Amino acid sequence: MATRRRTTLWFTNWQAILAVVTFASAHSIYADDSTLVVNVLAAESGRPLESAIVKLAFRSGQSFEQTTTQDGVARFPGIISGLTEVVASAEGRVSAQEPSVRLLDGRVSELTIELYAASLRETPMEELVVTARARRADPFSGVAGTYRNRDELRNAVGAGSDVMRALDGLPGLASDGEFANFTVRGRGPRNNLIFVDDFPLDKVVHFDESIGVDEDFAGGGRFSIFAPNSVAGAEFSPGGWGAAYGGRSGSLLRLQLAEGGQTPVTSLRIDLAGAEFTYDGPSGFHDDTSVFFTARQFDFGNVFELIGEEDIGTPEVTDIILKTATALTKNDQVEFLLIHAPEEFSRDVENVLESDDFEDTSIERSEQDLTLVGVTWRRLLGNDGEWTNRAYLRSSDKFTGEGEAFPDLVPDLVQASDIPFEADILTIDEEERELGWRSDYSQPNRWGSFETGLRIVNYDANIRTDLARPWVRYVYNSDDPRPPGQDFIVWRPEQLNSVFDEQVTNASAYVQQSFSWNGVDVRAGLRVDYDGFAEETYAAPRLALAYAPTPALNLSANAGLFFEAPRLLTRAGSESNFRLSNEEIAHLSFGADYQINDRWNVLAEVYYQELSDLVVDESRTNARASNAGEGTNAGFDLVLKRAFGDRWSADMTYSYNNGRQNDNDGLGSFTPDFSREHFFAIGGIWEISDRLQVAARWKYGSARPGDLFIVNDDVLPGDNLLRFSKEITQENAGELSDYQSLNIRVDYRRRFWGVDLVTFLDIVNVYGAEVGAPLDFNPRTGREIEEDGSFFPQVGLIFEKSW
Repeated sequence: MATRRRTTLWFTNWQAILAVVTFASAHSIYADDSTLVVNVLAAESGRPLESAIVKLAFRSGQSFEQTTTQDGVARFPGIISGLTEVVASAEGRVSAQEPSVRLLDGRVSELTIELYAASLRETPMEELVVTARARRADPFSGVAGTYRNRDELRNAVGAGSDVMRALDGLPGLASDGEFANFTVRGRGPRNNLIFVDDFPLDKVVHFDESIGVDEDFAGGGRFSIFAPNSVAGAEFSPGGWGAAYGGRSGSLLRLQLAEGGQTPVTSLRIDLAGAEFTYDGPSGFHDDTSVFFTARQFDFGNVFELIGEEDIGTPEVTDIILKTATALTKNDQVEFLLIHAPEEFSRDVENVLESDDFEDTSIERSEQDLTLVGVTWRRLLGNDGEWTNRAYLRSSDKFTGEGEAFPDLVPDLVQASDIPFEADILTIDEEERELGWRSDYSQPNRWGSFETGLRIVNYDANIRTDLARPWVRYVYNSDDPRPPGQDFIVWRPEQLNSVFDEQVTNASAYVQQSFSWNGVDVRAGLRVDYDGFAEETYAAPRLALAYAPTPALNLSANAGLFFEAPRLLTRAGSESNFRLSNEEIAHLSFGADYQINDRWNVLAEVYYQELSDLVVDESRTNARASNAGEGTNAGFDLVLKRAFGDRWSADMTYSYNNGRQNDNDGLGSFTPDFSREHFFAIGGIWEISDRLQVAARWKYGSARPGDLFIVNDDVLPGDNLLRFSKEITQENAGELSDYQSLNIRVDYRRRFWGVDLVTFLDIVNVYGAEVGAPLDFNPRTGREIEEDGSFFPQVGLIFEKSW
């Protein structure tokens, strides 16, 4: 969806929502008490821990304590509802805490807590009581590795109904709220490695453009297919992860989808764009099978029509997720996952007519049908081994077409039917099939832990690009080929048309071993990938170190090689691109995490990367690319965080990045597109009561690089059409505007007539500041299109019912 102008969404029915909340408050009643089931596991083996102590501390002052049974379970039946702190401890292990767990009337809630051995990253407690989170990121991924649970994701400021927007505040991560994606340490949105239940899924965002203006094409999509409520946890690493993961190099994001609980729960979420239905609970057909199901449908065209922004177009999305988990035996569990996420977008002459001064005359249509089916079998072997196998099929069928309308050919324009237009001048058909098998085995041993795995993936890709006729383009680089004196470029079928029909097999294998000596933990690994498209093999060694000189201080170091495959769309652009090599990134980082007291901690991580074989485009007149690019990427991240306590938490992040790239085209080095020298964010959450929560986050980013250019007048001599062109003289030699945004969120929960009512008001960019993105060019006026910042309120009502 190539949205050219930002919108201001004014929701006029907030009075009605407030009336519903007030009515609910006046008619609230209380139901049965709640139940909490806490599963305590050994982090390194996944086995239950017997005799672990679990304590609950409610905001009201009440407290409860239980000891886990042989199966690692502590059960708290008939307790009060509300917010509670949960702490688990066991001899020889680091205590773990969830500071804010919500228990609901009449519902069985489950919580899993993993306890690490005290020798891993933390020494036994001496001077300071060290408490870890209930679930954590890989302890070898560096101090910047972070885990966020389900409640943190769905209550995040600016998230609305999109989990990708809920990641603000993570180390090294920058997002501007315009796209449902993020950049990490100056790398682009498409450099991020994303897994869903450990299945690779790079298409997690709707309207990831195949055709469009620079901003849309490079942005990586508008709206993710996962609501925050669908994700049980998100594990994030900005760099330096282990040998089990490869294929991208910017960051690693692992999304763990929610599973059904012991209590049947249904919910209905309603907002102006559409509705979302969720079921979470037992299957009803098998005692040991749980089900999580969600389906949502959004028609943003209705919203745009309501607020008077019909020029954008009509985007529609549907997201269906089904996940089942079955305990076959004590040691065997099978999970089934289905994701179906179709999308449609259209922009016609009616939308062109609504565009101010015909700033955007594009005629567009696109549709995509995305499906992922996966099966996971997890088996516990012996006393502490685990073997996991995953088989999956991903299919994606996508069509994108772009044309142009010519409103200035009609001097007395009255209605849309008067506008001449040509649709589908350029079209791209993308058909992808990915059939994969992933196998992983882990086994603790006398040195530490041993892990190994194998991946085999068969790709079947058919991508066709078709340009119907020569097409004049008014934005170009000075060195783009064209006849002397011609101040525009022409796309020609013989240069852009291509057919990419390839079926290949990729394979990967990895092995890694961790070692522990008196507070020092080391993990060494090696990953080997065979890329069937490039017909090349890559070896990627990885090394990580974690050291805890005191109970309050953790140090980390990471080094390794990472390889990133070119996008299939890039390979398909030209026959000369079919065998492009993988980009190579050599990574080195050092970090420290210091626990100031039982609430406050500060972490810092510095990194340096050498980038080789970067894929660069040859020119705007064709789709040819090469591995001619190289560069460096360096910086550091600083995080100050206050853990939740006394009803509030806060965090502050600062990131410095200095990236340089050279395409070896004789024009010298430049700053990469997504590099911001400075990015700062500060946020906090205040739980005013068990029902009401307020949160806010302010973000600032220094300017991204921008192009230097000149504007050429009347570039179509002898033609009745007046056209201007934008000639880029130096790429990324200037600066765009700075970015800043204030986001505010209010969540309210109330129970009435046995139904929980949850409503939120989530305002993105409260004062409508600019986001500092590239500006589009209007060839009819010769000016860049001014774009106001987006004041973007998101309002939602959720009705939940449990039995």
